[in-house]
Formats: sequence, structure tokens, C-alpha cells
Amino acid sequence: MGDYSYILVEQYAAEVLDFSTQYGSDKSISYTAHNLTGRPNKFPSYGDFSQTYVMRDYGPWWLDCPSGKAWRERVDCPRRSNIPTATNFVDIKYEHAVYPIRIHIYETFNPGGVVGIWAGNCRGDWKLLWNPCMTSTPQQVVSQRPRIFSPPLQQTHFITKLIRIEFDQRKLPYYTEIDAVALLGTLEPISWEAKVNAMLPSKPGNLLRQIIDRNLHILPADGVQLELNDKLLSRQSIREFSKSLVDRERSPPISDLGDFEGVPEEIILKILGYLDLRSLVSLSAVSTKFHTFSADSFLYSRLDLRDIFYCVSTATLQWLSNKCSNLQELDLSWCGNYGKLSPAMLQEFLIHCGHNLNKIRLDNCHVATGQVLQTLVKNSPKISEISLGNCHLLNVVDFQILSSLTNLESLNLYRTVIGQPAVISILCNNRKLKNLCLASCPNIDGDEVCMYLSHCQPNLEIIDFWRCNSITERGINALTHCSFLRDVDLGWCLSIQGTSGAMAHLVDCCPDLERLYLTAHRQTGDREVKAISGLRKLKQLDILGNRNVTLATIQDLLTSVTSLQLLDISFCDQLGDGNVNQLRHDFPEVDIKWSFADNN
Repeated sequence: MGDYSYILVEQYAAEVLDFSTQYGSDKSISYTAHNLTGRPNKFPSYGDFSQTYVMRDYGPWWLDCPSGKAWRERVDCPRRSNIPTATNFVDIKYEHAVYPIRIHIYETFNPGGVVGIWAGNCRGDWKLLWNPCMTSTPQQVVSQRPRIFSPPLQQTHFITKLIRIEFDQRKLPYYTEIDAVALLGTLEPISWEAKVNAMLPSKPGNLLRQIIDRNLHILPADGVQLELNDKLLSRQSIREFSKSLVDRERSPPISDLGDFEGVPEEIILKILGYLDLRSLVSLSAVSTKFHTFSADSFLYSRLDLRDIFYCVSTATLQWLSNKCSNLQELDLSWCGNYGKLSPAMLQEFLIHCGHNLNKIRLDNCHVATGQVLQTLVKNSPKISEISLGNCHLLNVVDFQILSSLTNLESLNLYRTVIGQPAVISILCNNRKLKNLCLASCPNIDGDEVCMYLSHCQPNLEIIDFWRCNSITERGINALTHCSFLRDVDLGWCLSIQGTSGAMAHLVDCCPDLERLYLTAHRQTGDREVKAISGLRKLKQLDILGNRNVTLATIQDLLTSVTSLQLLDISFCDQLGDGNVNQLRHDFPEVDIKWSFADNN
């Protein structure tokens, strides 16, 4: 740094702007993303604390199940293998904008899930500060103890108060919990590039913008010498170069495919089909013929833009528009936020490229306005799968347009404000629905939804009612008519009376259940677990927080259900550490979860 001195600012998160998932309810502060704000309040304690931020999923379980394949499995298209795949994210805003030097992530339970740290300029531009590939150290499962994760960061050329943290919990044994995130940075730029950018006008003209985009404004720092070859600057060399350009225009080469010359076009397209989108963009600039090949609609039938959320803009969709006439699956999750992509451009893209679209994911894509949904419904008559998880900027009336569809088979509305009339209309008009997520939807009547499901959706296989307090034993009894259910999440549905016998009746009527989540059903007891013991295909069962189930019933369950792979019995009052350890010893093929809270 030479003779310069800098003021180092340490601050904690002031606000959480966006996130992909949370364990807690929006009406509470327990296990919610809001707990990331402020100083740590549980660290260095280790364990399960409601005052921390917790995501809904962990390990391979949330992908290796029917609902995971419906909503979490990525679009089947080529992607780079050397880049970590994030499954969740959270955007944190700080009070003061700084040039980041260090970030401290306070992990208080099952650490090791962080796979990316980004800095944003609040206008849709992002700079990667860290991921595991930068340190040549793959993501590893770390020891079960609290830690402050503070990886080395790349310097950013712009000042920031927005930090995105990406997670991949698929290798973690249980829920990961984050207590706080501290940002350390300087008020003045340190890197040479940052110093140059700090002197630029906030709204550069067209010419200056082109110079900036090509980094031509970044000059060498003091003392750095460029090695120039005088021969290249000679007049003779310039004349020879000019002559070669003229000759090339008059007599262009017969081919510009190199070793691909003579290879049938079908084979070339097949080979190019293994390239990810960024590679196709680079290839299109190699030569005229490769530019032509890389524009073939065959290569763009399935697009997953989530991995490149940091560079998806209006220009991206403009570049893709004339190449996606055969687009069938599109994932725009996490893309275009903070003004990087305009709703008008997304509408225009759907008008040009949505005719053959049958699957679209717009999770955390806040560019998806009510007008965008109208354009989608109007121009994509074949659409059968829609995911709008966390699109919390959509209004209640915006969802009504979805009732115009008739071919829906999968619909994800996690954490949206969809209203009861829209849900009922969708269920009545789409009789082939197989997968439905209404988790954390505050404006629905769970019992009435179940009534309509029982009459309109006999082939339903997946239903997610996570944290739906309006569903009671009345709704559960109605749900028994959906006998093909394979995946049911009733976690934190606290209005279901255990004495009614409704849950046991549901289990008896749905013999194909593979995944059943009864998280925090305080009144569920041995009667329900004995009914569950009759399921021969069950792989995952969550009865966390159960007060009544006994050890003997759990032993019978594990003995009877040989297909079981995951059993969460955390905070079950009648069990204890010793009994759980014995169960793990007796049934090693089952991953038995048992959480705890360190109050010391």
C-alpha cells in the first residue's frame, strides 16, 4: 500500500433484502433471515437456536425425493463443472458503502455450507469476491463446532453496501445456522482499478461507456512498464498488415472451421450441444461459420441462466431472442434483480421465444411482474410447469391470470401472496396437476384448498403445505381422496388436532408415500407412527418436536419400514441422547437426526 493509510470500517448487516429460503415464518423472527441483522447474539454457543438464520434444506434429502425432482432439480442443460453450484442465497445490505477487505460469517450450527460471496452495486452488477475454486480447496464438511468463516477476498473495483452469500448444503449432515455477518472494508479505494473507477463520472457517455466495458481506461500502476515491440509499430509492418486485410477481403479463405472442416453439420451441432451458454457466446466470436452454428435453435431448447445471474441483463435476452425459437425450458431464477433486467424486455423475450415453452422457473426473479405473467400465459399455451417461489413483489391480483391456463402439471408458489380465489380457479381449470407447493402462503384457506384438491386433482402426487396454519383435520380428511400422494409436507401446520385420527387416516389412504414431514406436530403420537409403519415405500420421515411418541414405537417403525433412509426425531421429549445413540447403532442404514441446543 506504500505510504497510504486507510480507515477500516467494521459493520454488521442492517437489512436483509432477499433470500431463497428460510425455515421460519414471515410472521415470526424464529429461524428467519432477519436474524442476520445486527451483532451475533448466540456465538460462540453451538447448537440449534431460533435466533439464527436457518434454511429449509440440508444434505441430499431435499433433492433426492419427489418434490426435489419437481422443484429443485436443475434444468437439464450443459454447465461448467468447475464452478460451485449454489442451492440458496441471501442478500444483505449494510449502512455504509465500503471497499470490502474481509467478511466474517458467524456459523453456530453445522458450518461449511458457504460456497460463494459476492459484492453488488445495488444496480444489478456483481463482483465475485470468493468461492472455493479461488483457493483450490473444494468444499469440505468441517468439524461440528462454531466458527467464524472469513475466507480471503478478491478486491472489487466499486464501492458496495450489498453482499450476497451463496450456500450449498447438500454435503451437510443437518440444518446450517448463521448468527451474523460482519463486513470489513475501507472508505477509500485500495486497488488501482478501484482508484481509477472512483474518478469516473456516475453517468458516462456512450464512448466512455464502451471504453469502460473493455477496461481500456485501466492504465498500468506507477512503476509498471509495458514491453513494446518497436517492429510492430513500424510503418512497414502497418502497410503489410493493411495489405493482408485487403487481400483477405478480396479472396477470403475457403473455410474458417479449422479441424472441423468436412465434419457433417449434424455432428458439429451435436458436439456444440455439450457446451454451456458462456462457451457458446465465446465460440460465436471465433469465426463466421461458428457464429452461424452457435445461433442454431437446437442449442437453446433448454436454458438455465441462474448460474450466470451476475451477468444476465437486457442485453442477454436481446442476444438470445433470435436463437430461442425452440425454447422449451427456461430458468431465470435469481436473475435480473436490482434493475439489471427490465420487465418489458422479459415480456418481449417471451413474445418471441415462448411459443414452445413448457417449463419456466422464476424463483426470486423480481422482474416477473403481473404484466410478465400475462405475457407468459398469452404466448406460452404449452406451459405445464411454473415456479414462482419467493416472487413476493407480485400482488394478489397478479396471480389470477394463471387460472387461464389449462395444462399445468407442476406449480410452485412458495412464499407468495396468492389469494384463495386464484388458487381455486387454478385447481378447477387444471385437472392434471401433479405437484403443488403452497408453502408459507399466508392468504390461502388450507382446508378449502384440500376440499378442491380432493374433487379436482385425483392424480396429485406432491403437496407442500409448510407453515399453513389454516389447515385442520377437516382438510386432512379431504386430502385422503388423493390416494396417489408420494410426497407430503405438513411441517408446522399447527392447527391439526392429533386426537382426530386424521393423520393416521391419511397415511392409510396413501400407501405410496415416500416422504412425509410432520414437523412440530406436537400432538402426533404412537397411533400415527404405527400407521406410518405400514408404509412400504417411505424413505423420509420428519416428526421433529413430537411430544408423545415413545421409544418402542420408533423401534417398531425402524424395524417395519425397511425402505426408510432419513428419520428426524429431534426434540422428541420422550427420547434422549442414550436412546437415540442406541437406535443409530441398531439401525445404521437409517440417517437418524437428533438436534440439540447448547445453553452454556
